[in-house]
Amino acid sequence: MSHKNLGWQAQTAAFLLSQNLFVFGSSTVFYAVLWDIALKTSSGAWMTYVSLATALPAILISLTAGVLADRYNRKMLIVLSAAVVTLLTLLVASIFAFMTQDLWLLLVIAVIRSFGNGLENPAANALLPQLVPAKHLTRVNGYNQILMAAMLVMSPLLAGYILSDLGIFWIFVVDALSAALAILFLSVVHVPTPSASHDRAAKRADGILAGLQYVRRTPILLAFMLFTGLAFILVAPSSQLSTLYVNRTFGSEVWHLTFNEWFWTIGAGLGGLYIARHKHFRDQLGLIAIGFAGSGLAFAEMGLPQSFSFYLLFMFVSGTFYPLIQAGQTIYLQENVPADKLGRVFSLWAILSTGIYPLAMLVYGPLADQVPIGRIFVVTGLLLIGVA
Repeated sequence: MSHKNLGWQAQTAAFLLSQNLFVFGSSTVFYAVLWDIALKTSSGAWMTYVSLATALPAILISLTAGVLADRYNRKMLIVLSAAVVTLLTLLVASIFAFMTQDLWLLLVIAVIRSFGNGLENPAANALLPQLVPAKHLTRVNGYNQILMAAMLVMSPLLAGYILSDLGIFWIFVVDALSAALAILFLSVVHVPTPSASHDRAAKRADGILAGLQYVRRTPILLAFMLFTGLAFILVAPSSQLSTLYVNRTFGSEVWHLTFNEWFWTIGAGLGGLYIARHKHFRDQLGLIAIGFAGSGLAFAEMGLPQSFSFYLLFMFVSGTFYPLIQAGQTIYLQENVPADKLGRVFSLWAILSTGIYPLAMLVYGPLADQVPIGRIFVVTGLLLIGVA
């Protein structure tokens, strides 16, 4: 059977599998880079460098990526981005493994992958509504959260095992194999190229401005974006400093870091299951607010003096609320933004969500070398509850 004759359910399944295989490879590499640097430096400044390397390139390319996603074939953008990123990652990883183990090379890998993610994510988010009927978007996004959580459960376990027993280079080999398999699944997906004119440089600049102007002219969308930016500034410490906090507070063994990620991911999987059980959420903004408020409560509790077991409990709780935020925001944009502007709006959203982390870490990173990280968790968690 030709892939063009596959039903939307089969193509959607293939697409979700491909995207989550990319997630598996990328998260395994991310954990390896983050943990290797954290264990060797135990430095808030180096955590800032990691945050900048993993997010800033995505910010720089995301607006252009959104325009590309609205003008060119989104499937091909994803495939080309993944292939180039995988090859460059293997090249730099080989230099790191066999020539010089300079930690700055790990940051170079993070930069490469950030550029790739920044190019791929707007295309992937905008492609899903092309495959899935609107009435099924909520459920499909929930299934996506479950698949993502499953991949994120496995990736820290694999990263911990390989980092401890085989060496970091083999993590990059696993990433390359998962990327190849993901591209294979994606090959059966057929989506048309968005209907937009292909005027070159001037139209591309106009496209970027058009996305910004559309958000500015839509008051509720502008408020949504401003709230997103503020909320994720307060989420940043728990997201970016939890590895360093565990290393300093509970121990520097790899299994501590593995469990830190594992418990959050199991919680995220259960949250994704809750999303998948619902065909539609009428009040998506209310769902997002609950997600942020619950996360803030968990973050504040994580910062209190306690045993590692209780810390992991609240890390698990924070994970259960994350899919409410992610799925709620994704569905809200997919259902309320015109298809021809969706890629650009998702680019702006990416900048104001996870893309805000490096700017926040310019403050939080140095602060973490001066103030106990637990206090930062408590204060930002309580502020997040207030904002939500």
